[in-house]
Amino acid sequence: MEQEFIQAPGQIQPHGLLLTLQESDLKILQVSKNALKLFGISASAFLNRPLSDFLNKLQFAQIQDCLNRQNLQHYNPIRLVFNIKNKKITCDGILHKYQDVLILELEIIQGQEDQNVSFFNFYHLIRASIFKIQSATNFQDLTQFLAEEIRKINGFDRVMIYQFDQDNNGIVIAEDKRQDLETFSSLHYPQTDIPTFARELFKQNWLRLLVDIDSQPVDIIPLLYPRTQKPLDLSFSVLRSGSPCHLQYLRNMGVKATLSISLIKKDSLWGLIACHNYSRRYVSYTIRKACEFIGQVMAVELPYKETSEDYQYYREILKLVRKNLLNAPALQSYFIQTLAQDQTNL
Repeated sequence: MEQEFIQAPGQIQPHGLLLTLQESDLKILQVSKNALKLFGISASAFLNRPLSDFLNKLQFAQIQDCLNRQNLQHYNPIRLVFNIKNKKITCDGILHKYQDVLILELEIIQGQEDQNVSFFNFYHLIRASIFKIQSATNFQDLTQFLAEEIRKINGFDRVMIYQFDQDNNGIVIAEDKRQDLETFSSLHYPQTDIPTFARELFKQNWLRLLVDIDSQPVDIIPLLYPRTQKPLDLSFSVLRSGSPCHLQYLRNMGVKATLSISLIKKDSLWGLIACHNYSRRYVSYTIRKACEFIGQVMAVELPYKETSEDYQYYREILKLVRKNLLNAPALQSYFIQTLAQDQTNL
């Protein structure tokens, strides 16, 4: 398992579409094979065409404007409406650039819940979560509140807080779950459960969703990136398919979908928020990033709460984040951008 190369599988999960773009004119260089199923036209109909063929001028200009910004992550997701065969398909667009390759991933807005996410309700839920977690007076309460609030937001069957020791062995220090499930609290996991290469990915990419571990992964065509003739490195892709070994590990546990959020302390993997579901589960990019944001705030709080040393200072940092949440612009299009900008205060 240590040898498994999971950054460049050449495949993605089937719930979204992946495009690589030529940065100068946003011509589509690669596309995932599920284009026909998701968008109603073949993958070949996307290739070598400019993205402007599918978007209105305003949205195309919005993407170009994002590319002139310093950090693309601050502007994700970009709400896009693709015009294909006289049909409008609304998507969350997630842009990232890695190793000089520009990648646009598209997740179709699924159902009325995602079409009309109540920004005010959701925004207040995030605020309430931060306030509740901040009210914890000890390490045990803090981790338990964190598990409860993350589960309240994303609706997974089980949410666990893992902590790693100096040898990278893990223990479940808090859990919130469906009442009918057995508890995993206090279970220990050997460091071999998360191999070195996977641990490095958790340190780089703090958020990872697997919607359905039994879904058939989708190929990217052409397989090699045309400008380099090398496979795509999908380390930061939100759609990257799971590694066969990890999928089998989850299958053995009876898990169908997962969301993992890294807890980073001083560039080291302090722990994980591990969310398990026992049936297929998709949650929108906005909800995922909100969970990640809470995880990042708590990654500052948890290690110092554990020792109590300098704890008051770090409570002041959390209060600053809370203040910024209170004063954030009440516009849904700015929600993720606001959360991303708040990270600079941590």
